[in-house]
Amino acid sequence: MHTTIAEFVADLKLMGRGPRTIEGHELELRRLGRWLEENGLAWDAVTRRQLQEYARLRADLGFSSRSNMFCSLRVFYKWAVEQGYVALSPAAGFKTPVKPKPVPRALNRPQVRTLVQYLDELGAAGGRRAVRDRALLLTALYAGLRAAELAALRWPAVDLAEGVITIRLSKMNHGRSVPIHPALAEVLTSWREVQGGAAGWPVFSLDGEGFNPNRVGKIARRVSEICGVKFTAHTLRHSFATWALRGSGNLYAVSKMLGHSQVAQTEIYLSAAVDDLRDALGRLPGIGGW
Repeated sequence: MHTTIAEFVADLKLMGRGPRTIEGHELELRRLGRWLEENGLAWDAVTRRQLQEYARLRADLGFSSRSNMFCSLRVFYKWAVEQGYVALSPAAGFKTPVKPKPVPRALNRPQVRTLVQYLDELGAAGGRRAVRDRALLLTALYAGLRAAELAALRWPAVDLAEGVITIRLSKMNHGRSVPIHPALAEVLTSWREVQGGAAGWPVFSLDGEGFNPNRVGKIARRVSEICGVKFTAHTLRHSFATWALRGSGNLYAVSKMLGHSQVAQTEIYLSAAVDDLRDALGRLPGIGGW
Protein backbone atom coordinates (compact mmCIF):
# COMPACT_ATOMS: atom_id res chain seq x y z
CA MET A 1 0.00 0.00 0.00
CA HIS A 2 2.99 2.31 0.53
CA THR A 3 3.50 2.79 -3.20
CA THR A 4 -0.18 3.53 -3.75
CA ILE A 5 -0.21 6.11 -0.95
CA ALA A 6 2.80 7.83 -2.48
CA GLU A 7 1.00 7.97 -5.83
CA PHE A 8 -2.14 9.32 -4.16
CA VAL A 9 -0.14 12.02 -2.36
CA ALA A 10 1.54 13.03 -5.61
CA ASP A 11 -1.85 13.46 -7.27
CA LEU A 12 -3.10 15.55 -4.34
CA LYS A 13 -0.15 17.86 -4.88
CA LEU A 14 -0.97 18.08 -8.58
CA MET A 15 -4.53 19.07 -7.67
CA GLY A 16 -3.18 21.88 -5.50
CA ARG A 17 -4.27 20.54 -2.12
CA GLY A 18 -2.68 22.26 0.87
CA PRO A 19 0.33 20.76 2.67
CA ARG A 20 -1.58 20.20 5.92
CA THR A 21 -4.44 18.49 4.09
CA ILE A 22 -2.02 16.20 2.27
CA GLU A 23 -0.14 15.41 5.47
CA GLY A 24 -3.38 14.56 7.26
CA HIS A 25 -4.51 12.19 4.51
CA GLU A 26 -1.11 10.52 4.38
CA LEU A 27 -0.95 9.95 8.15
CA GLU A 28 -4.46 8.50 8.19
CA LEU A 29 -3.79 6.16 5.29
CA ARG A 30 -0.52 4.91 6.76
CA ARG A 31 -2.40 4.16 9.97
CA LEU A 32 -4.96 2.22 7.94
CA GLY A 33 -2.16 0.41 6.11
CA ARG A 34 -0.65 -0.84 9.37
CA TRP A 35 -4.02 -2.16 10.51
CA LEU A 36 -4.60 -3.93 7.20
CA GLU A 37 -1.15 -5.52 7.36
CA GLU A 38 -1.68 -6.67 10.96
CA ASN A 39 -4.94 -8.34 9.92
CA GLY A 40 -3.68 -9.84 6.68
CA LEU A 41 -5.96 -7.68 4.51
CA ALA A 42 -5.28 -5.99 1.17
CA TRP A 43 -6.26 -2.35 0.76
CA ASP A 44 -7.75 -2.98 -2.71
CA ALA A 45 -9.85 -5.96 -1.55
CA VAL A 46 -11.06 -4.71 1.82
CA THR A 47 -14.84 -4.73 2.24
CA ARG A 48 -17.08 -2.06 3.68
CA ARG A 49 -17.73 -4.23 6.73
CA GLN A 50 -14.00 -4.64 7.35
CA LEU A 51 -13.46 -0.91 6.95
CA GLN A 52 -16.24 -0.29 9.45
CA GLU A 53 -14.45 -2.61 11.87
CA TYR A 54 -11.36 -0.43 11.54
CA ALA A 55 -13.43 2.71 12.12
CA ARG A 56 -15.02 1.26 15.26
CA LEU A 57 -11.57 0.94 16.82
CA ARG A 58 -11.39 4.73 16.74
CA ALA A 59 -14.90 5.46 17.95
CA ASP A 60 -13.63 7.02 21.19
CA LEU A 61 -11.58 9.67 19.40
CA GLY A 62 -12.66 13.30 19.30
CA PHE A 63 -14.93 14.74 16.64
CA SER A 64 -12.10 16.19 14.52
CA SER A 65 -10.09 12.96 14.50
CA ARG A 66 -13.10 10.87 13.48
CA SER A 67 -14.08 13.38 10.81
CA ASN A 68 -10.57 13.40 9.37
CA MET A 69 -10.54 9.60 9.29
CA PHE A 70 -13.80 9.35 7.32
CA CYS A 71 -12.74 12.14 4.99
CA SER A 72 -9.40 10.46 4.19
CA LEU A 73 -11.05 7.10 3.54
CA ARG A 74 -13.65 8.59 1.23
CA VAL A 75 -11.17 10.71 -0.72
CA PHE A 76 -8.62 7.91 -1.07
CA TYR A 77 -11.02 5.24 -2.26
CA LYS A 78 -12.79 7.65 -4.60
CA TRP A 79 -9.39 8.33 -6.16
CA ALA A 80 -8.70 4.57 -6.32
CA VAL A 81 -11.94 4.06 -8.27
CA GLU A 82 -11.00 6.84 -10.70
CA GLN A 83 -7.59 5.21 -11.20
CA GLY A 84 -9.17 1.83 -11.85
CA TYR A 85 -7.57 0.14 -8.83
CA VAL A 86 -10.95 -0.86 -7.36
CA ALA A 87 -14.40 -1.16 -8.92
CA LEU A 88 -16.33 0.32 -6.00
CA SER A 89 -15.34 2.38 -2.99
CA PRO A 90 -15.89 0.58 0.33
CA ALA A 91 -15.94 4.02 2.00
CA ALA A 92 -18.49 5.67 -0.28
CA GLY A 93 -21.31 5.54 2.27
CA PHE A 94 -19.30 6.75 5.27
CA LYS A 95 -20.76 9.95 6.67
CA THR A 96 -19.00 12.66 8.64
CA PRO A 97 -20.06 12.57 12.32
CA VAL A 98 -22.46 15.27 13.43
CA LYS A 99 -20.52 17.96 15.23
CA PRO A 100 -21.87 18.70 18.70
CA LYS A 101 -23.11 22.26 19.17
CA PRO A 102 -21.67 23.80 22.32
CA VAL A 103 -23.66 26.37 24.23
CA PRO A 104 -22.29 29.81 23.26
CA ARG A 105 -20.36 31.46 26.06
CA ALA A 106 -21.77 34.87 26.92
CA LEU A 107 -20.51 37.38 29.47
CA ASN A 108 -22.58 37.65 32.64
CA ARG A 109 -23.65 40.99 34.08
CA PRO A 110 -20.62 41.46 36.43
CA GLN A 111 -18.26 40.66 33.56
CA VAL A 112 -19.98 43.13 31.26
CA ARG A 113 -19.85 45.75 34.03
CA THR A 114 -16.11 45.20 34.50
CA LEU A 115 -15.44 45.36 30.77
CA VAL A 116 -17.51 48.51 30.22
CA GLN A 117 -15.87 50.21 33.21
CA TYR A 118 -12.43 49.46 31.80
CA LEU A 119 -13.43 50.68 28.33
CA ASP A 120 -14.75 53.93 29.81
CA GLU A 121 -11.47 54.47 31.64
CA LEU A 122 -9.56 53.58 28.49
CA GLY A 123 -11.50 56.05 26.38
CA ALA A 124 -11.15 58.84 28.93
CA ALA A 125 -7.42 58.48 29.47
CA GLY A 126 -6.15 57.28 26.10
CA GLY A 127 -5.63 58.78 22.66
CA ARG A 128 -7.32 58.11 19.32
CA ARG A 129 -6.44 54.42 19.34
CA ALA A 130 -7.91 53.91 22.80
CA VAL A 131 -11.12 55.74 21.86
CA ARG A 132 -11.33 53.64 18.69
CA ASP A 133 -10.85 50.39 20.61
CA ARG A 134 -13.63 51.35 23.01
CA ALA A 135 -16.02 52.16 20.15
CA LEU A 136 -15.13 48.94 18.34
CA LEU A 137 -15.75 46.61 21.27
CA LEU A 138 -18.91 48.39 22.38
CA THR A 139 -20.26 48.07 18.83
CA ALA A 140 -19.61 44.34 18.99
CA LEU A 141 -21.40 44.17 22.34
CA TYR A 142 -24.37 46.41 21.47
CA ALA A 143 -24.90 45.43 17.81
CA GLY A 144 -23.70 41.84 17.68
CA LEU A 145 -21.65 42.30 14.53
CA ARG A 146 -19.16 39.66 13.43
CA ALA A 147 -15.45 40.55 13.32
CA ALA A 148 -15.49 40.68 9.52
CA GLU A 149 -18.54 42.95 9.59
CA LEU A 150 -16.90 45.29 12.09
CA ALA A 151 -13.78 45.46 9.92
CA ALA A 152 -15.73 46.13 6.71
CA LEU A 153 -18.12 48.68 8.24
CA ARG A 154 -17.90 52.16 6.69
CA TRP A 155 -19.55 55.39 7.77
CA PRO A 156 -22.09 55.54 4.91
CA ALA A 157 -23.60 52.33 6.38
CA VAL A 158 -23.99 53.95 9.81
CA ASP A 159 -27.00 56.25 9.99
CA LEU A 160 -26.66 57.91 13.39
CA ALA A 161 -29.65 60.17 12.77
CA GLU A 162 -32.00 57.26 12.10
CA GLY A 163 -30.15 54.93 14.45
CA VAL A 164 -29.49 52.09 11.98
CA ILE A 165 -26.41 50.14 10.88
CA THR A 166 -26.81 48.55 7.44
CA ILE A 167 -24.87 45.38 6.69
CA ARG A 168 -25.11 45.06 2.93
CA LEU A 169 -23.57 41.59 2.67
CA SER A 170 -23.11 39.24 5.60
CA LYS A 171 -21.60 35.79 6.14
CA MET A 172 -24.97 34.31 5.14
CA ASN A 173 -24.77 36.17 1.81
CA HIS A 174 -27.58 38.61 2.48
CA GLY A 175 -27.93 42.00 4.10
CA ARG A 176 -29.67 43.22 7.22
CA SER A 177 -30.35 46.32 9.28
CA VAL A 178 -29.34 46.55 12.93
CA PRO A 179 -30.83 49.27 15.15
CA ILE A 180 -28.31 51.35 17.07
CA HIS A 181 -28.76 51.46 20.84
CA PRO A 182 -28.89 55.10 22.08
CA ALA A 183 -25.82 54.53 24.26
CA LEU A 184 -23.90 53.14 21.27
CA ALA A 185 -25.03 56.08 19.13
CA GLU A 186 -23.32 58.44 21.61
CA VAL A 187 -20.14 56.33 21.54
CA LEU A 188 -20.01 56.26 17.74
CA THR A 189 -20.75 59.98 17.48
CA SER A 190 -17.89 60.79 19.86
CA TRP A 191 -15.53 58.45 18.04
CA ARG A 192 -16.38 59.97 14.66
CA GLU A 193 -15.43 63.39 15.96
CA VAL A 194 -12.13 62.06 17.33
CA GLN A 195 -11.40 60.09 14.16
CA GLY A 196 -11.91 63.13 11.98
CA GLY A 197 -11.85 61.18 8.74
CA ALA A 198 -13.66 61.47 5.44
CA ALA A 199 -17.26 60.38 5.03
CA GLY A 200 -16.34 57.11 3.29
CA TRP A 201 -13.71 55.91 5.76
CA PRO A 202 -13.91 52.52 7.46
CA VAL A 203 -15.57 53.23 10.80
CA PHE A 204 -12.73 51.85 12.92
CA SER A 205 -9.75 52.93 10.84
CA LEU A 206 -7.23 55.42 12.19
CA ASP A 207 -5.92 56.53 8.80
CA GLY A 208 -8.61 55.73 6.24
CA GLU A 209 -6.93 52.50 5.17
CA GLY A 210 -8.74 49.15 5.17
CA PHE A 211 -9.32 47.39 8.47
CA ASN A 212 -8.29 43.73 8.76
CA PRO A 213 -10.72 41.39 10.60
CA ASN A 214 -7.74 39.83 12.40
CA ARG A 215 -7.11 43.19 14.06
CA VAL A 216 -10.55 43.02 15.66
CA GLY A 217 -9.54 39.78 17.38
CA LYS A 218 -6.18 41.19 18.45
CA ILE A 219 -7.82 44.23 20.04
CA ALA A 220 -10.28 42.01 21.90
CA ARG A 221 -7.49 39.74 23.18
CA ARG A 222 -5.39 42.66 24.35
CA VAL A 223 -8.26 44.27 26.25
CA SER A 224 -9.26 40.89 27.69
CA GLU A 225 -5.78 40.33 29.12
CA ILE A 226 -5.63 43.79 30.67
CA CYS A 227 -9.12 44.03 32.18
CA GLY A 228 -9.20 40.43 33.41
CA VAL A 229 -12.45 39.43 31.67
CA LYS A 230 -11.93 36.45 29.38
CA PHE A 231 -13.62 37.12 26.05
CA THR A 232 -13.10 37.22 22.30
CA ALA A 233 -14.74 39.38 19.67
CA HIS A 234 -17.20 36.56 19.04
CA THR A 235 -17.97 36.29 22.76
CA LEU A 236 -19.31 39.83 22.54
CA ARG A 237 -21.62 38.75 19.70
CA HIS A 238 -22.80 35.84 21.85
CA SER A 239 -23.37 38.24 24.75
CA PHE A 240 -25.42 40.55 22.55
CA ALA A 241 -27.60 37.64 21.41
CA THR A 242 -28.08 36.23 24.89
CA TRP A 243 -28.92 39.53 26.57
CA ALA A 244 -31.13 40.72 23.71
CA LEU A 245 -33.14 37.50 23.93
CA ARG A 246 -33.26 37.71 27.71
CA GLY A 247 -34.55 41.26 27.60
CA SER A 248 -37.01 40.97 24.72
CA GLY A 249 -37.98 37.32 24.42
CA ASN A 250 -38.35 38.02 20.68
CA LEU A 251 -36.51 35.18 18.98
CA TYR A 252 -37.41 36.31 15.46
CA ALA A 253 -36.22 39.90 15.94
CA VAL A 254 -32.90 38.85 17.51
CA SER A 255 -32.39 36.32 14.72
CA LYS A 256 -32.77 39.09 12.14
CA MET A 257 -30.36 41.38 13.99
CA LEU A 258 -27.75 38.61 14.10
CA GLY A 259 -28.15 37.93 10.39
CA HIS A 260 -29.10 34.28 10.82
CA SER A 261 -30.73 32.68 7.79
CA GLN A 262 -32.94 30.50 10.01
CA VAL A 263 -34.49 31.15 13.40
CA ALA A 264 -33.22 27.72 14.49
CA GLN A 265 -29.69 29.12 14.42
CA THR A 266 -30.67 31.60 17.12
CA GLU A 267 -32.43 29.10 19.36
CA ILE A 268 -29.12 27.95 20.81
CA TYR A 269 -28.92 31.26 22.68
CA LEU A 270 -32.07 30.35 24.54
CA SER A 271 -30.15 27.59 26.30
CA ALA A 272 -27.44 30.11 27.16
CA ALA A 273 -29.84 32.22 29.22
CA VAL A 274 -29.51 30.09 32.35
CA ASP A 275 -30.82 32.83 34.60
CA ASP A 276 -34.10 32.87 32.68
CA LEU A 277 -34.42 29.13 33.09
CA ARG A 278 -33.71 29.48 36.79
CA ASP A 279 -36.42 32.15 37.08
CA ALA A 280 -38.89 29.88 35.32
CA LEU A 281 -37.94 27.01 37.59
CA GLY A 282 -38.50 29.23 40.62
CA ARG A 283 -42.14 29.66 39.64
CA LEU A 284 -42.81 26.02 40.44
CA PRO A 285 -44.39 25.54 43.88
CA GLY A 286 -42.45 23.94 46.69
CA ILE A 287 -42.74 20.25 47.43
CA GLY A 288 -45.63 20.84 49.82
CA GLY A 289 -47.16 23.72 47.90
CA TRP A 290 -48.97 21.96 45.09
